[in-house]
Amino acid sequence: MKIIKIVVLQVIFSLVGTSLHAQLDPSFRQNQFNALVLNPAQAGANKQHQISLDVQKSWVGVSGSPKTINATGNFNVTDQLGLGIIVMNDEIGPVKLNRVSLSSAYHLQLSKKWFVSMGLSGMVSNVLIDLPSLSTAVLNDPHMQVILNSGTQLRVGFGGLLYRKNFYIGVSKPLLGRVSFTYANMSQFIPTPSIVAYTGGSVKMNKAWDFRPNVAYRYVKAFPLYLDATAMFTYNKKLDFGLTYQVNSAFGALVGLEFNRGLYVGYTYTYPTTRLNTVSTESHEVCIRMKFGKAKRSRGFQNPRFFN
Repeated sequence: MKIIKIVVLQVIFSLVGTSLHAQLDPSFRQNQFNALVLNPAQAGANKQHQISLDVQKSWVGVSGSPKTINATGNFNVTDQLGLGIIVMNDEIGPVKLNRVSLSSAYHLQLSKKWFVSMGLSGMVSNVLIDLPSLSTAVLNDPHMQVILNSGTQLRVGFGGLLYRKNFYIGVSKPLLGRVSFTYANMSQFIPTPSIVAYTGGSVKMNKAWDFRPNVAYRYVKAFPLYLDATAMFTYNKKLDFGLTYQVNSAFGALVGLEFNRGLYVGYTYTYPTTRLNTVSTESHEVCIRMKFGKAKRSRGFQNPRFFN
């Protein structure tokens, strides 16, 4: 029955909640190492070229739990122009997302210490909802034997970034428009695109230690508060460790190590503070990053670990 299909879909989207929204408009625990997914204005903001791979597995032990593979490249074409690329595969329950995104940003020096950048992104994506993979009370329900397919969709995003040596603040709308599906109107189940705001910096504690706080806020109409805070300490610009907290969702710990000022490996463990902790007590994320190329002269004073 069609009504059963609607109810089942409503349950799927309500159970997934903010996690599905994170899929359609992604963010990661280690957002200091993945700023490009938050804001296209981050393209070219790093001191050097950077490529990274991020793998995330949430709610370990729960069937159909979220898993994400995200590869990014962030390149400095000139001192003023940056380019970025994101390739993503994301799955949660019957929902599968594939996306390729290209970003470009222009960086302007406002003064000796301050810079501003504006970025645009364009992306190609596809979303599948595999209804036949679900178990329902009505056997062989014809309305549940269809794989919903968004087809190939083109979307855009934009953002701005203001930064200096030890401080940054960014605002973006990573996605404009909503996902639509062939042969099905799913607009009532798809959350509206979010507005993202984030800020952070680096405070020199002594010769060996730096304190690097970061806060990311996401506004989504009719969704609960999404506020993600990280308190990170860096030793000798090589070893990172800290705590992360997402309001009404989870808390965790992260650690990272940089090898030879180029290769970086980071790991985050999070524990849910919601009723999910009755069925799963852990989520994991691993980030591998490589920096290379000649550093920007105009931003040569910038802490090499500022955005990453």
